[in-house]
Amino acid sequence: MQKRYLDEAQQRRLLEGPKRSTDPLAQRDYHWLAALMLTGMRITEFSRLSVSLVRRALDAGWLVSPKEHCKGKRKANDYKITLPLRQHLQALLKLSDAHPQAGEPDQPLVWGRDISGRAGPLSVRSYEDRIKHWAQVAGLDPRISPHWLRHTRAMNVMRRGRGKEENRLKVAQIALNHASLKSTGVYLGLSREEYEAEIQAIDGGRMRKREARRAVEEMTS
Repeated sequence: MQKRYLDEAQQRRLLEGPKRSTDPLAQRDYHWLAALMLTGMRITEFSRLSVSLVRRALDAGWLVSPKEHCKGKRKANDYKITLPLRQHLQALLKLSDAHPQAGEPDQPLVWGRDISGRAGPLSVRSYEDRIKHWAQVAGLDPRISPHWLRHTRAMNVMRRGRGKEENRLKVAQIALNHASLKSTGVYLGLSREEYEAEIQAIDGGRMRKREARRAVEEMTS
């Protein structure tokens, strides 16, 4: 499977640019990028978060997205609010409250503008453009999209978890709100992809498995 996630060093590089900037929009980007890494939320779902929903979530300790905001609309998705996530959500609330139109009933967590120039939630397209901007600053893959941070969340669970592999896979399933463990199983393959890359680096650039197979086929044909 094509690599569509960030390793530990790449995550730090992506966040470093907006974190160091004093520009309010850069600070906004830093906090939502970090929040996506900590939740694995789909960007459409994240873009629909409101200030009132997030404030309730901080009180409850769980961020719950209404099922109509979630893919498939089968059920609401929920995310445990850890200390790092709480800090980023609180920062986003503060930035949202500083907006000139703060105080509206459905005040968005992250402000943007629609095609007519009116203030409203930041659009999915704008999220995509902003992450590409910071990826360029960090020298990362230009194909990056917000969905890569969802894969990154799963890989962080698999890499950082302290339990057995099958238990970490179950944690990743719950963290991503996957209905089936089969959907999460792909991250086992991604872990092996990292293993293959490391082995190649250690051994000095041996050919990839598919290239080796092709060479054998050519020799025996």
